[in-house]
Amino acid sequence: MHPIRLIRTSSFRLTLLYAGLFIASVLVLFAMTYWFATQHAAQDEINEIGAEFVSIQDEAAVAGDNRLPMIIEDHLRRRADVRPVYLLENAAGDKLAGNIDAMPQKLGPMVLDLMLGGEFHEVRAHGYSLPGAGYLLIGQDTPVLREMEELIFRTFGFGIAITLLLAVLGGVIVSNSMLRRVEAVSRTAQAIVGHDLSQRVPMRGTDDEFDHLAASVNGMLGRIEDLMRSIRQVSNDIAHDLRTPLTRLRQKLEHARRRATTVEELQDALDGSIAQMDAILETFGALLRIAQIEAGGRAAPVAAIDVSKLLAGIVEDFSPVAEDQGQSLVATIDAGLTVCGDPELLTQMIINLVDNAIRHSPKGARITVQAKLAGEKLELAVADTGPGIPPHERENVLRPFYRLDASRTTEGSGLGLSLVAAIVKRHHATLSLADNQPGLRVAVVFKGAA
Repeated sequence: MHPIRLIRTSSFRLTLLYAGLFIASVLVLFAMTYWFATQHAAQDEINEIGAEFVSIQDEAAVAGDNRLPMIIEDHLRRRADVRPVYLLENAAGDKLAGNIDAMPQKLGPMVLDLMLGGEFHEVRAHGYSLPGAGYLLIGQDTPVLREMEELIFRTFGFGIAITLLLAVLGGVIVSNSMLRRVEAVSRTAQAIVGHDLSQRVPMRGTDDEFDHLAASVNGMLGRIEDLMRSIRQVSNDIAHDLRTPLTRLRQKLEHARRRATTVEELQDALDGSIAQMDAILETFGALLRIAQIEAGGRAAPVAAIDVSKLLAGIVEDFSPVAEDQGQSLVATIDAGLTVCGDPELLTQMIINLVDNAIRHSPKGARITVQAKLAGEKLELAVADTGPGIPPHERENVLRPFYRLDASRTTEGSGLGLSLVAAIVKRHHATLSLADNQPGLRVAVVFKGAA
């Protein structure tokens, strides 16, 4: 992976951000540790100086104040390991004892830069007032504090360097892994742009967020592939099924233009052409309706529908039509059945099923509209005793424009069951076509019905 491209990835920048936050936290911890450690060490030195002053006072009380210079010299010899500092002055500021030159008398704790052993050292000291207006300065230059400071700086310095190194290394590894998976999505998208709709985003089986994303994208791509396949199929069907009526319409108009000699003949030709145009417009309207339903548009608010009443009304309306065809239309509908849905779409679905059964059943056929409740599911069915549909054709008849050979001479566009399938899918119901022995039984099952 190219380094510049890797650095520009969001994951690498996010890793560096977290690394910066962690380093800032380490620096805050370092500052607090350094402050508390140095304060503690400084307090230890102050306490040690205080103890040294008490010891000198006790010795002077026993030996006498005139022996104080010798006591100071003795302490200088005994405490050579900590590089002690002593200065004893009288009231006039004259040096009486000690290992540094006389200096202005200052009481209390202080930090001095003194020349010791040929080098300047930072010395923590304390000035005391003695009886008789004398002055005693006690201090020490111990390497413990400096060594501790160096150790703290070195430890935290190495820690920060290692943290930064690991952060960059981790950022490279994580970014490279994430970039590879993003590249897989990008390659899939490019392949699809190149009209290869069969491509899918690879999954690793780790069930992480990338696998979830890949599953969602693959589901979307599958849906797009199905829609594109459907569009191609519909386009082919339109080209095939509408070409014939349009050709006939043109031929009819051409014939009327050449052969018609009276107004009545022209009127008949125009009436026939208008009828054919109405059929074509009806076909396009059905296609548009199917597309709108599948796209989720133009839906009425979902409401509780009295299915029993709706079915009874449709059976009553279609009974005369069935009688004219020499058929019988009967209903076996349980009372009080309701389902939530779009009233207009459900009415259209039932009308299509009943009309389809009447249209494709012969004289003397029996058509039954059924509705019953099975647990929490409502089953609505339209069955007939007509020729039925072979099992291998039942999936095909749900496609737009698909018509069986036996029904090609029957009026219709071949969109009735396609519209039914779209409405069923819109209501999250299930549609099944089964053998009625003889005939066809089309059943729609709704969940959560009452």
